Parts: sequence; structure tokens; C-alpha cells
Amino acid sequence: MPMSAERQAWLSWAPQLVGVLILGFLLISLNPVRFVGNGENLVVFSWFGGIQKEPLQPGGHLILPVVSETIPFDVKTQALTWKDGGDSYGPRIVALTRDGQEIGAEVTMQFVVADPPKVYETLGTEYIDRIAPIVRSVISSQTSGFSAQDLYSTKRPVLQAQIRERVAGDLSQYGINVLDLLLRDVNFSKDFVAAIEAKTISENQLARKAYEIDQATQDAKTLISEAQAEAGRLGAKADALTKNPEYLRVVQSGVLGETLDTLINR
Repeated sequence: MPMSAERQAWLSWAPQLVGVLILGFLLISLNPVRFVGNGENLVVFSWFGGIQKEPLQPGGHLILPVVSETIPFDVKTQALTWKDGGDSYGPRIVALTRDGQEIGAEVTMQFVVADPPKVYETLGTEYIDRIAPIVRSVISSQTSGFSAQDLYSTKRPVLQAQIRERVAGDLSQYGINVLDLLLRDVNFSKDFVAAIEAKTISENQLARKAYEIDQATQDAKTLISEAQAEAGRLGAKADALTKNPEYLRVVQSGVLGETLDTLINR
């Protein structure tokens, strides 16, 4: 029985229809569309071209399936923290000062992934575990340039600024921008703190003694000045009495009050 024209037409289109269905199924299953959310970038790696220099920005994008893959990166501000307990990357960081004293500090570094392709190329997706040792190393090396006494008193902000500058320079080559780095709750060994307190007490006592000696010296100088002034007044009176013709009469009269003052002032 001869095949109808309609059936022949359908059979002629059947391969194309099957091909379209298969292609649609592959496209759906391989997911060539990528949606990038806010605060996120996608790094594209192609088996033909390697890592694309420009990441995919927020929005929808088409990529070549099978031969390409995408790696998400958080480009919002992140914080890497070392402290005891709580939600942190690790325990507080311990370092040695120039004079061998051990100090411990809580450390927080704020940063952003500024160049995701570079980060992926140089550090990979586990970049946090790669930059953490760099930060610890910088803190140790910079701390060794200060004495414990310096850090206990006034030089702690200087150390923090030096660490921040050095870490920022080291991480910029990997595509990471350091926004800030803070040292908090810096503590010292109990023996060192006790020694510093004892030294402070001793210095305060010496300062108090020095003040008392200085005050006594000033009081002595004042007494000497007053005595010298009094001696001068008495000398003037004696000289006046000696040179005054009425000296004997004044002495004999025993009146040394107003009469004597009058004689001196003549």
C-alpha cells in the first residue's frame, strides 16, 4: 500500500526533529547558562584558551558546555580572624619580640578578591589556606623588630601599621586587596608583666624621692636666702649704731624700737 504524502513528509522531518530534541536535551543537561549573583564573579576556564582574563560579572551568561567550566569567587569584603574560641580561622597568633619575649594577639584582616582570575591562577580555590601562612609569617617577622617594652608601651600602633603595609604588598601580587589589619587584645607573659609593674613601681618611688630631695633643696635655699637677708638687715643696723654719735645714748636708754629705726633712716 503506497505511503501517504503526509507520512512521507513527516518521515523526512523526523531526523531533524530528533536532532533538535537531542540537542535541546543536551543543552538543558549540560547547562550552558550561568547566572552570577551580586557580590560574586565567575572565573571561566576553557580547555582551549585556559583562564579568561576577565571574570563573569553579575547577570546571565552563556558558556560553551563540556569544554568550559566556571569557578565562583566571593568578591565582597571578607574577614580572616585568629582568636581563641568562637568562629575564627585559627587561635590567636603568638610571636617573639626582639628580646625573646612571647606575645599573643587576636588578629583580623579585612580583604577583597580584586582579581579573581589571578587568584585562581596563583592560589586556587582554597586561597584562604594559602594567604593565612603569609599573614602569620609577616606578623612573626615584623614583631621580631620590636622589644617587648616597646610593644607594652607606645609602639604597638607602629607594629600594626608595618604589618598591614607588608601584608598588603605581599597579597596584592596574587590579586587580593587588603583593606585593614588589626591587632587586638595583645598580651604578654605573666613574668614579663610582673617585671614591668615592679619596674614601674620602682621608677615611681625614685621619682617621688627625687621630688622630695628637690623640694628640700628649694626649702633650704629659701631659708638661706631669708637668713642672709636678715643678716644684712642686722648688719645695717649695727653699722648705723656704730657710726651714729648718739649710739651710746641709745644703748644706755635700752630703747631699740622706734628710736633705732629713726636713727638708721636719717
